[in-house]
Amino acid sequence: MSGSLVNKYRYAVFTAWALIVIGYVYVKAPVIWQADWTHDDLMNCYRAMQSSWKQLWLDIFCFWRPTPLFRPVGELFYKVMFDPFGMSAFGWRAVVGVFLIGNAFVLGHVATRLSCSMAVGLAATAIASFHTLWAHLYLNTGTIFEIFACTFVWGGLALYIEFHDKPWVPYLTSILLILGLDSKESAIVLPVFVVLYEWIWNRRTPWVFCGLATIISLAFIVGRVYGPGGLSSIGNYQPEYSLGNYAKSFQQYFGALILWQTAPLWAALGIASLPFFLRTRFAIFAGLVFPVGILPLAFVPPRGLDGVYVACAALALALSALLLLFSRESWRFAGAAAMFVAVAFWMPGLTSMDGWDKEFHEIRGFHEGLKLLAPTIPAKAQIRFVKEPFGPETPWASVFATRLLYRDMSIEVVGEHNPDTKGFAPEKDFAAFEWREGKLYRLK
Repeated sequence: MSGSLVNKYRYAVFTAWALIVIGYVYVKAPVIWQADWTHDDLMNCYRAMQSSWKQLWLDIFCFWRPTPLFRPVGELFYKVMFDPFGMSAFGWRAVVGVFLIGNAFVLGHVATRLSCSMAVGLAATAIASFHTLWAHLYLNTGTIFEIFACTFVWGGLALYIEFHDKPWVPYLTSILLILGLDSKESAIVLPVFVVLYEWIWNRRTPWVFCGLATIISLAFIVGRVYGPGGLSSIGNYQPEYSLGNYAKSFQQYFGALILWQTAPLWAALGIASLPFFLRTRFAIFAGLVFPVGILPLAFVPPRGLDGVYVACAALALALSALLLLFSRESWRFAGAAAMFVAVAFWMPGLTSMDGWDKEFHEIRGFHEGLKLLAPTIPAKAQIRFVKEPFGPETPWASVFATRLLYRDMSIEVVGEHNPDTKGFAPEKDFAAFEWREGKLYRLK
């Protein structure tokens, strides 16, 4: 296919490629459509339903202010989705799948614009559409925070590249930065990517955007991260800044990215530096994405590869940069197709839900059993679970699951492991239930 024919039929090529990529993800990660509710979903959705619309929008706007919601854009997703889909998992998973595939196409657009090659962009899209070690993204809707952060980072960069000479673009990109930070703190790398783009391609500093991004980032860090009750006070998010911790994180995450789990540091650094030898602006940018992208999580206890989802774009950009070695676009298209096939064979599929299916089945069995045994429960009624499927590590699970199922926050739930309800008198129970051998039974 000659360059002129490629250009003439570019929309048909894009459509065919898009259908192939969607089919590729469907085959490689069928678990995305089979996953169900998790404890993360119960907690996130319950917190969202307890919050008013006013509180949610205020927390999104006041991005510098610590909030019990922590990451309000993700909570907004739960509040919006709960009305039409309730506890039906398929609707939630379908929307998550759309965003995951959409993120790959956004990255592909960035690659196309930076490389001036549609073939490079299509190759980047295909490679970025699936990774075996993104298990949490495919099996847990609670990772919507990471997914949205990726959307706003690469969407923000795509917007900036497309309209970089427009006077309004620094302000709109800053808004996307705020929405990204409201999704997940990993979005703080967006300004760095914008500056790298300007330095590498235009040899200038975007002072207006830099000023806005600096104010936004500092306000977010001082307020929402390190403020009273901020992000640094929850879970394992207390950072320890040192070169050794960064090197350890780089080694772990890069090894996982290339499916080399025990890659020594020298090998990880050596492989990561290979794009710079291509000596093209696009390859240099691709080589900088990973070391910059992991910074927000490089100094906290390690997560899975899905935790640095934003930085994983480096693999797609670096591999697709190889196509620029071809001088003709038609050759690049042939190379993109070959690269897609090679990556598809190299990247194992994700077909097992081991480790997750027990959690899915317990929550689903609890929901279905409770709805069958008690189709309705009066407001402010007290119900008791003598035995429940949830262990002492999640004492709130039966409370959240019950109130969400009936969409009633006034129901009093006496749980087996809930210390706050130990003294509640059984005589006041409207109903009592017991979980035995994977099934819920009504005792009263």
